[in-house]
Formats: sequence, structure tokens, C-alpha cells
Amino acid sequence: MSLARSFRYLFFIVGVGLLFLLIQKIGLKTIVFDIRMIGWRFFPLFCISFLWYLFYTYGWNQFLKRTTGKIRFAELFRIKIAGEAVNVLTPVNFVGGDPMRIYMLKRNIPVTEAAASVVVDRTLHSMATLLVVVIGIIISFLTLDHLPENIQYGVPIVLCIALLFIGFIFVHQRRGIFSFFLSFCQKIGIERKFSEKTIQRFEELDSHIIDFYQSHHRDFLIALGAHTLGRFLGVVEIYVVGRIVSDDFTLFAALVLCALAPMINLLFTFVPGALGILEGAYSGVLYLLGFDPSLGITIQVAKRLRAGCWVALGLLFLGAETRKKAYEEKFEEA
Repeated sequence: MSLARSFRYLFFIVGVGLLFLLIQKIGLKTIVFDIRMIGWRFFPLFCISFLWYLFYTYGWNQFLKRTTGKIRFAELFRIKIAGEAVNVLTPVNFVGGDPMRIYMLKRNIPVTEAAASVVVDRTLHSMATLLVVVIGIIISFLTLDHLPENIQYGVPIVLCIALLFIGFIFVHQRRGIFSFFLSFCQKIGIERKFSEKTIQRFEELDSHIIDFYQSHHRDFLIALGAHTLGRFLGVVEIYVVGRIVSDDFTLFAALVLCALAPMINLLFTFVPGALGILEGAYSGVLYLLGFDPSLGITIQVAKRLRAGCWVALGLLFLGAETRKKAYEEKFEEA
């Protein structure tokens, strides 16, 4: 067993321990009662997530619709879900799921264009996420009084670092980010000589990305808008769960929780799924806002159940794709 995997198992156990202590403190009966209140309403929650995956797929398609190959929207949707399933199940998150998306796309789309579409799609998704986080933080700081000092100073620092990183990636994508990293690697001696084929592929990849940003402004704005709408549907999901359990739950509280989740995931990426961390953070924030902290666990449990359904569906799509590819290879050999 590798050291990284050992640490991941260790942090998973720590997360489970934190979750257990949190449940013990709040009360298992209270949490179970809140979760049972959701009942059949879980189906509408699933439909909300279905809508945001449609938006994400539509945003991704803004790049792919102008590529050499063609792919049906339904097929692209299946690839999106399969890629997200791999993201959830692998320790490296989108570093695992995005290459899978490229692999599944290359049957219909040339590989460099497929890779460029995934790079742009991931960038736009990150930008939309940060936009929602910024809105949530600004509203929180303007509305809430007497925030703890670690939040007053820590949150803006983390946000500024994230904004600078995404800004750096976006600016260099418009100039040729892969050529930039290639040149950087050569300068620091990581790899002194790249093959002509490798350099050509990097340049081709950059050209597709640069062309999209510079020549397809309308498609860029539509894609960013689709990702942003998808992220705001995450606010709607939290609001719906909160309202099911508590009539006093507000849209403001849902926005704060939705803005909090990406930062928690970023800071605690070493804990699988931020298990125990997100539940604790949600409960703590809701307590500060005057709500029952058990509501934080209920919301997060509902989100994890929804995510589990999509992971199962993604694995089904992935399995079907694998069987289809194996059949085609066997047919070609025959």
C-alpha cells in the first residue's frame, strides 16, 4: 500500500470519528427524525441535481459544437456523469475524472480537441464556483456581525489565493498555457528535451483553447452562464432541504452553506469527501445563524445520498461504455 493511500485511509478514519462525535453531541434521534422528514421529497432533490448536470453539459457543449467531430447531447451527458463518478471515487478528484472524459470523447472527437474542451470546461466550472463563493462571502460579511477573527481574516485570504490561481490559469490559457508549462519545465530542468510530436500536440491543444477564448466570445459567455446557473441550483437544493426540515430556514443561509462547501473541500482535500468536516462546518455555521445544528448534518446527508445515486448512475454509464468498446474491438478482430 502506497504512503498516499495510507494517509487517505487515515484521514477517512479521522473524518468518520469527527462525524461520530458530532452525531453524539447533537443526538442521533434528532438527526434521524430530520432525515425521515425528507422522505419522498428526495425525488425533487434528485431532479434539481439533474437540471444542474444538464446545465453543465450544455456549457461543455458550447466548446464541442464547433469541433471537427460530432457527438449527441445525450452521449455527452452520459460522459459527464461518468467523469463525475470517477471524480468522487478517486483521491485525486478531477485529475482522475477529466482524463476519463477525454478518453470517452476520443471516439467522436479528435483527442486534442477533446482535451481542450475538458480543460476549458473545468476552468469555467471553477470560475462559476468562485463567483458563487464571492457572492456568498460578500453578503455574509455585510449581513453578519461579530464574526470570529479566524473567519474574518482566514476566509478572504483563502478566497484571494483561489482567485489569483484561477486568474493566472485563465490569463495563460488565452496565451497558450501548455506551451508556457512546457517552457517552464525546460527552464528548470525537469525535462531537457521534448519530442517534436509532444511539442506539436501541446501547440495544437493551446491553439484550440486560444481560438475558443478569442473567437467565440458568445459561446464563452453562454458556457460560463450555464455553469453559474448550475452552481446556483446547488443553493436551491440546500434551501429545499432546509425548508423541508425547518420553516425558518432562509435562502441566505442556503447561499452561505453553498459558498462554504468549495472552500472546505479545497482546504481539506486530503480528507475523502471532507467527511465529518463538512457536516461539522454546516452545523457550526447554522448554529451561528440561529438554527438547530442538527440541520447541518441533515442537509449534508441528503447531499451525500444524492451524490451516491449519481455515482451509481455514472458507474453504470462507464460500465456500458467499457462493454461497448470491448465488443467493438472484438468485432474488428473478427
